[in-house]
Amino acid sequence: MKKYKNQVEENEGFRIDRNVAGREAGDREAFTRGVAITEIEPDSVADELGLQVGDQLLEIDGVRARDVLQLKKADLGEKITLTIASGDVITQYDIEKDITESLGLGFDSELFDGVKRCANKCPFCFVDQLPPRIKGGNNLRRTLYVRDDDYRLSFLHGHYITLTNLKQEDYDRIIEEKLTPLCVSVHATDPATRIRLVGNASGGQIIERLKYLIDNGITVNSQIVLSPEINDGWILDKSIEDLMDLYPGVESMAVVPTGLTKFMPAERGLRTVRPDEADRILDQIEPYQKEARKRFGVKFVYGSDEMYLLAGRPMPSATFYDGYPQYANGVGTIRAFLDEIAKVRRRKMKIGRAPKITMVTGGLAAPAIRELADALRERNLADAQVAEIKNTYWGGNVACAGLIMGSELLTQLRGRDLGEMVFLPPDAIDGQKRTLDDIPVETLAKQWGTIVRHDAHGPSDMANIFGRAVASPYDALQSARQ
Repeated sequence: MKKYKNQVEENEGFRIDRNVAGREAGDREAFTRGVAITEIEPDSVADELGLQVGDQLLEIDGVRARDVLQLKKADLGEKITLTIASGDVITQYDIEKDITESLGLGFDSELFDGVKRCANKCPFCFVDQLPPRIKGGNNLRRTLYVRDDDYRLSFLHGHYITLTNLKQEDYDRIIEEKLTPLCVSVHATDPATRIRLVGNASGGQIIERLKYLIDNGITVNSQIVLSPEINDGWILDKSIEDLMDLYPGVESMAVVPTGLTKFMPAERGLRTVRPDEADRILDQIEPYQKEARKRFGVKFVYGSDEMYLLAGRPMPSATFYDGYPQYANGVGTIRAFLDEIAKVRRRKMKIGRAPKITMVTGGLAAPAIRELADALRERNLADAQVAEIKNTYWGGNVACAGLIMGSELLTQLRGRDLGEMVFLPPDAIDGQKRTLDDIPVETLAKQWGTIVRHDAHGPSDMANIFGRAVASPYDALQSARQ
């Protein structure tokens, strides 16, 4: 039996109806599978309520807390009901607030009910290309082994999903809450080929599923992860034609080469895209780009940066990318990076002593990072050098900076004069300030005897660190040391 003590409080602009519930332990355990609050913004609604870090958010407007999308939607209104567990006490807060007033709650995870797992068996799955975890051994970051296929991460962060694990309730929520655009891995529109590539018998229904979303107001950015002799040739032609027919519901399409590591099971018979094949693929999509430009005003289909690097071709101009709809998928990122370097070269900044720094990168981005180092030296912002880390751990065709291992950093930079500051690729470091193989950034800094940063996301960030109008580069170094 529930017993409530009702309280009503007036508190500076918002009203709280508070029900403090006492429940038996067994009932409470079944009810309180919530998410822990990890941050309370000062002077926020949550702060005024007296909520504490460690309290559990259980329900939002009477519905079990699922994710930040649900919370953000509720937060946009003037009235919201939160059910919070604090220790053994469950409290319901009926809040009235201004629309512009934020609750001020922070969480470690955006998905309170856990990530939706992948139901596929894609032959090129990256998780299958990881070494097995060994109990008590030197293992990779545990989150790398999570096979996610979650439409919420697609909407929030541009993760590519396959649509094979969506239930009707998922479609209903996507449509009702207008979670658009989504990013979808198509791989092939030919049903038999797509079933082979996703390893799921329902995978052949991709066109029907895309049309259902589009007919209900959801737009999609699509990608083809290209595996030679599987979804190239006429299969690629068909995929481009089928997806172009769905424009503007399908806004864009990227063609990305398959990435393989040395851990890929040999019996799957996959191989990487060769340079001559990359060249032919770019030639193959060019007529479609011209047709799309005439029909839609945009090129629609784009080769990834890696495809251009493989083919030995220069990066197209910024106008080629039509506003960068596939930027997060590695399409146009190098062009945008180079154009940002050009802006750095034109900027007027107060410049002081130029410290010696080292910028760490992988083989894929090394030419662009060297261009940035040249610009920093030309402007006397920093005496910058580039450390290109060779891929020794992954093997295969892996050369992206985000997959650099801490062990490779320690081995390949041992004994080098790294200067006063080392910049690591931000994507190579997680929120706990650890590398993919769980080496803390602090350990790297101690080993090298220098400051280690991983917060520079591009040329402008680097220029701002060493060329602020109110501080000299030496001041920036001193601030980083404190």
